[in-house]
Amino acid sequence: MQEPRDLLCEYSSDPLGIDVEKPRFSWRLEHAERGRSQKAYRLIVASERSELDPESADLWDSGKVVSEKSVNIEYDGRPLESVEKYYWKVKWWDDKGRESAFSETATFLMGPMKSDDWEASWIGDPAERPGYSSLFRKEFELEKGVETAQVYVAGIGYHELRINGEKADDRVLDPGHTEYGKRVLYSTYEVADLLEEDSNVIGVLTGNGWYGKQELFFQMTIKLTDGTEKIITSEQPWMVASGPILQNSIYDGEVYDARLEKTGWDIPGYRDKVSDEVLRDEWTRAVHVEGPGGELESQKMEPIRVNEVVKPVDVSNPEDEVYVFDLGQNITGWAEISVDGERGREINLKYGEVVDDEGRVNQDNLRSARAKDTYILSGDETEKYEPRFTYHGFRYVEVEGLPEEPEKEDLLGKFVHSGMESASDFRTSNELINQIQENTVRGTRGNLHSIPTDCPQRNERLGWLGDNTIYAEEAIYNFDMVKFYTKWLKDIRDAQDEETGAVPDTAPYRWGRKPGDPGWGSCYVLLPWFLYLYYGDTRVLERHYEGMKRWVDYMKGRSKVNLLRYTYYGDWCPPEDSCLSADESPAEDSPGAHVGAGAYPKNTPGILVSTWWYYYSAMILSEIAKILGKTDDMHEYSELADEIEKAFNDEFLNEEEGIYAEGSQTSLVLPLFLQMVPKGLEEKVVGKLVENIREEHNGHLDTGIVGTKYLLPVLSEYGREELAYNLATQKSYPSWGYMIENGATTIWERWEYKTGGGMNSHNHPMLGSISEWFHKYLAGIRPDSSAPGFKRVRIEPSFVEDLDFVSDSVETPRGPVKSIWKKNSGSIHLKVSIPVNGEAEIKLHKTDFEEGISIVEEGETIWKKESLLNRREGIIDVSEKEECVILEIGSGEYSFRINEL
Repeated sequence: MQEPRDLLCEYSSDPLGIDVEKPRFSWRLEHAERGRSQKAYRLIVASERSELDPESADLWDSGKVVSEKSVNIEYDGRPLESVEKYYWKVKWWDDKGRESAFSETATFLMGPMKSDDWEASWIGDPAERPGYSSLFRKEFELEKGVETAQVYVAGIGYHELRINGEKADDRVLDPGHTEYGKRVLYSTYEVADLLEEDSNVIGVLTGNGWYGKQELFFQMTIKLTDGTEKIITSEQPWMVASGPILQNSIYDGEVYDARLEKTGWDIPGYRDKVSDEVLRDEWTRAVHVEGPGGELESQKMEPIRVNEVVKPVDVSNPEDEVYVFDLGQNITGWAEISVDGERGREINLKYGEVVDDEGRVNQDNLRSARAKDTYILSGDETEKYEPRFTYHGFRYVEVEGLPEEPEKEDLLGKFVHSGMESASDFRTSNELINQIQENTVRGTRGNLHSIPTDCPQRNERLGWLGDNTIYAEEAIYNFDMVKFYTKWLKDIRDAQDEETGAVPDTAPYRWGRKPGDPGWGSCYVLLPWFLYLYYGDTRVLERHYEGMKRWVDYMKGRSKVNLLRYTYYGDWCPPEDSCLSADESPAEDSPGAHVGAGAYPKNTPGILVSTWWYYYSAMILSEIAKILGKTDDMHEYSELADEIEKAFNDEFLNEEEGIYAEGSQTSLVLPLFLQMVPKGLEEKVVGKLVENIREEHNGHLDTGIVGTKYLLPVLSEYGREELAYNLATQKSYPSWGYMIENGATTIWERWEYKTGGGMNSHNHPMLGSISEWFHKYLAGIRPDSSAPGFKRVRIEPSFVEDLDFVSDSVETPRGPVKSIWKKNSGSIHLKVSIPVNGEAEIKLHKTDFEEGISIVEEGETIWKKESLLNRREGIIDVSEKEECVILEIGSGEYSFRINEL
């Protein structure tokens, strides 16, 4: 029996800077047999590797704990100390009582836990240099060798840490964006390998970032080989100077003058290599500054990195001395250029998603963002340049000022985003579906920049809550999002109004309404629920429960007779013909609702959508209260949801016609999705939805971002998966295929191809919610709220006629869940893999097999007609319920052949 593997502390492998008093531990299990689960575990934690022994673990020995739990086991030992490294390992017993060996050793490093752990202060540049990047420098000596060394640094807006001429690690655009007056993230580095037993230099470059100015907070703790400790902080004297970056802006780009580089500024001996005049004129003493005011918190999510290098597929020459590089895909980040030229030559790189009729970069849709980097050559041999403190959303780079015609390889695209691991591998026999999936994943990646942004290219790039209400589940299926969304939920909490409980449209709050639209604010209820559902995280529910409750109570206070009669966005961004014009008002109680001009739906009442979100939030909050043992709240919000549902149906339902409101697709989809339609009327409403799609819109959707998320799932749930598939694979307008037919490599903001000013982003993940449908319905991989974190999995694939195969693997807290099906000579081969300590329900719809089915597993018939013939290892039961055959299985790999009789 194998020992546990993939040990995680607070969702990370050997993490640095843990600042929670009781970290949580998780592990994965493997077993040679099917149907195995964990019966018990034993976890030990020690202060030294040498003490990590069952007989001497000095901090915590859980003993043998009878439990199936292998995810998020909370530490319950002696208090952990700040800035200390700890060691842990775990063993397990399977359900037959067999015992494994202990796992390999894992570690975690605590960050400063108390305010008096900090000896540093905030410092800044006393010179007035708007836009410049500052260079902070600190020299120090070490008399002994270094055993361990950790750096805790908050250089904001952004910073780059260098020690003795080396960059400390590969992170960029660090730290993450927060509401700096409430929270400031610090980054943790292990730097012992970079220090010398002699002279040392710390160098920190800072950029404006989202903070808009540059300040530094720095603390280094060094343990020397003789057992002594040395602390270097920004409270001590530091020097500061301007560098070669003359301008840096998130939106506008960077200006870099290589003639102004201070060669060797970050290595020992620099003072000996430059004149006293240079030191006097260019360097000055850093000064203490007030700082942003927010509480320091460890950045535990994945940092932003250069995650991929993209080579151009073409370079064109639309005008003299103008060259346009085409990367072949829309990415987020910047370009690196290699160039030879005379000193002082200026090279301009202009970024955009599209080109105009003359082949030049078109930046009209970027609004006021200049998206331009400028490099001024030093005149040395081949020079390479890439910016540090900006980023762009682009496919094309227009370069001016080159001394000669470039080669394609002279420019590289750097794809930059937060470094979450991929969590899925989805493929089908339909290349259009595969391309939609690829575009969705690429676009989502490009919008994960410490916050989940709406778009990466124009003067926006904000954490719009409504977009994430829509695409969060897609992101969770495709990436390991738990640390990222845990951080962003704190941003939402920081942005929530302390008096009213209202939640704004964006977090950190920069643009949008405050209070926000009900669908946008309701992200604060749904996102914690998704982290519970997909990762089994109850702590996130506990920590945000009061905030979620205050938001629902805020909506209750704004409601009238249980209807929420205010809206700003409604079913945002349906096809253009279904939008209100600029002079039309979207709703009766929407002050300033003209924000929706050109994107607000005219066929779906805003108050219907707002009230639906109100109901959804109350319903989920009641369920969360139940999970947390808050019985009174559970009943209160369940009753509130019932009252909202009744008011919703009284206001919008026309039973005779079988429609809600005017019968738009979204008006019908939303109550169907949450099962708000009165019993016995569902098929009538579904029929009206199908009629609207087929007859009124010629087989096309007519939904904005809200309706689009739920449209295909509703059709699939009510037995119209073929129609859902047809919508997914349309190539004519409006559809995802239409985007691809018109050159899209990410998902657009609008169903239309637009390149002018306004809302015309070509990289906007919100309509990429279709990827969730791919995973949940085509492959059929779904979580089960009764056993969250994929402890129990539902496998319910849709064997649509046009597809020959679907293959999907989704990473879960317990390991990968796989669902792979392929049609073969009248039968379907279904392969399923469930990780150890999990179980699954496989549901096969008999409507897919007119004459009934037999199920064969490894050559042996286990089910035929209505009879369970054989029980095989791991197969718990097979039964028939309503129109389905249901298999209950334990962990392991299974290969079924489903034969139609």
